[in-house]
Amino acid sequence: MGEIDVAGSGGRLSRRSLLLAGGGLLLAGCGERERPTIESSTDDSSAKSKLRAVLERRTKALADGDEKAYLADLDPSNKDLIARERMAFANLRQFEFDELKYVYARMGERTQNDGSTLLQPVIRITKLSADAGPGDLAPGESFSYRVADKGGRFVVTDIVPATRAAMDKLGFTGPEATAPWHTDKLHVVKTSGNVWLAADDSVRDLNKFVDATGQEIDFVTKLWGDRPTFPGHVLFFTRDAANFKQWFDFGTADNFNPDVLGVQMAQYGVKKDGQYYENRFAGSRIVVNLGSIESADSSPRDTIRHELVHAISSRARLGGALQAPTWAVEGFARYSETIGKPGRASAVRAVVSNGVRGGKFRNKLPAEDDFYGRDVGYNYCLGATVFQLAERIEGREAATELYATAIDTIDAGGEFLNFPRFDSIAQRIFGMSGPAFRDRWLRFVRNGG
Repeated sequence: MGEIDVAGSGGRLSRRSLLLAGGGLLLAGCGERERPTIESSTDDSSAKSKLRAVLERRTKALADGDEKAYLADLDPSNKDLIARERMAFANLRQFEFDELKYVYARMGERTQNDGSTLLQPVIRITKLSADAGPGDLAPGESFSYRVADKGGRFVVTDIVPATRAAMDKLGFTGPEATAPWHTDKLHVVKTSGNVWLAADDSVRDLNKFVDATGQEIDFVTKLWGDRPTFPGHVLFFTRDAANFKQWFDFGTADNFNPDVLGVQMAQYGVKKDGQYYENRFAGSRIVVNLGSIESADSSPRDTIRHELVHAISSRARLGGALQAPTWAVEGFARYSETIGKPGRASAVRAVVSNGVRGGKFRNKLPAEDDFYGRDVGYNYCLGATVFQLAERIEGREAATELYATAIDTIDAGGEFLNFPRFDSIAQRIFGMSGPAFRDRWLRFVRNGG
């Protein structure tokens, strides 16, 4: 088990480095859930009002499983649009949602040269059965709708999901609509515990990951305890390098790395007026890059565990401008990979020891600004040493409590252990002063654990 394997496993790309606007998932399914409604307008002749009526019909058709009705208001001459929406319908019908509604407070209307009307952003607020708050917040997606009167009928002539490129070109902003069901046919499996596994056509063996994912869910649930989390999880699997680059707009990041084995995308909550609430998250999505995992001769279970640790704890994590320290987010997930795996723990310690000998250690934790840079593997493992030491001093629950406290703290450029506030944290968790814990950590790192 070399440094490439350890460094590459389960890389969480930060929101800042990804330059993502916080995409959301829209999922649909059967069941006895209350059906969503679309608010009405008093001006039935306006393009906005007509579009609302269309969206109300499409929402009902999605809930009813009526593909014909779902496609009925689309321009039949746009074959690409029909094909995309037919695929999206089939994908969405495999999932469940608790809430689906549209908000129009930010929607603008613009007449085009060809007489059509551009309406954007149309924001779809969604709440999966796997999502939860805070409050009435939910993940969302934005779209640009082009509508026109054709042959005496009001039809949708195009729908453009909000990617970064699309928003730049069309001149609007909103939560991104970059989930895999917009681009690829998916096969979806629901497992126990409200866990959803979805795969593109490159993964014909999705069922073989069901048991492994279930076991890892059990592990991380026990590890996290009764702390705040989401009621379920959604994992997307692919072996297709182009899809991994395209999904959730990963490829737009300046530091995009196609060899990353997995990514967790915490979903920002959207308010009723379509605005973001960036301090806390309303859901979580995971992408497992099987192609890179197999190329690196790594373990899918290590990646699944790593990303599930991100997912199960992201509801308790600061986000947006108040971003939690990345060393804690990634370090604890790396530490989790070593639990019950002495070989993995030894490999992590070896990466840190090599870094110390190479002069990388500066007596503090990795800073946010260059965490995912040249020394990313070392940074992951150095972060993990804090929790390895915490477990050695006071046990695994103490390590988890330290993590839960750290991710509810604003990033401080690697100076967490030097904060005056850390003294009370160390006293509460370990019964020792902050400086005493920091001194032990410095020795732990320099002595190789």
